[in-house]
Amino acid sequence: MAKHFCGRTLLQKCMIFSLLCFATNVCSQPSWQLYESKRGVSVYFQRLTDDTLKMKAETVVNNVTAEDLVALLSDTDTAPSWIENITKVTLLKSLSPSENLVYSYIDSPWPVSNRDVITYSCYTRVSSLQTQLSIHARPDFLPKTKGVIRISTLDAMWLLTQQAKNLHISYQVYALPGGKIPTWLNNRIALKSTLKTLINLAEILTTKQYIAKPTVIRTGNCTHTEPPQL
Repeated sequence: MAKHFCGRTLLQKCMIFSLLCFATNVCSQPSWQLYESKRGVSVYFQRLTDDTLKMKAETVVNNVTAEDLVALLSDTDTAPSWIENITKVTLLKSLSPSENLVYSYIDSPWPVSNRDVITYSCYTRVSSLQTQLSIHARPDFLPKTKGVIRISTLDAMWLLTQQAKNLHISYQVYALPGGKIPTWLNNRIALKSTLKTLINLAEILTTKQYIAKPTVIRTGNCTHTEPPQL
């Protein structure tokens, strides 16, 4: 009788644990692991079941605002000087005051083939001190270029939190490079590139070495969540 009771109690505990996992989705989420902290930037990663990585980078930049960062992002001519491995960024289309489409060309380090990506961005306000820039791949907006691999999976988010005169920047990204590249090599390149990019970002924001374009997006609504037409 006692043996049956213990078995039933264990089963009940397992059922409760499973329900908690289902309700909170905690059990299925891998923990964030620190990749490296350098010059005020910390980069973390989650290793997913297919061995690909979801990455997160955080930093605080003094005496800047969210508007400063958005102005920097609008200066596409400056982008290659701070975004690692990017050699060209072009604004394709302004869909609304808070949304746009951007083309980026990636000069990948040997032996990886060069790639390009078309992204849809939407800038929204989360609270009085927090804004969010969401970015998603739109690979079919333009025809593919021969010899260049088009990235079709990319989801990223900039979460910008104003802290008095300082800006806390949190950046998360999940992307698949496409083509034939070993997962371990892509993971290594992606982590290094994210760290270098955020370090460069903090420096260029501090030194104000950029020019805001008239196309700077403003907070608003994401009205083009479906892929827009050319």
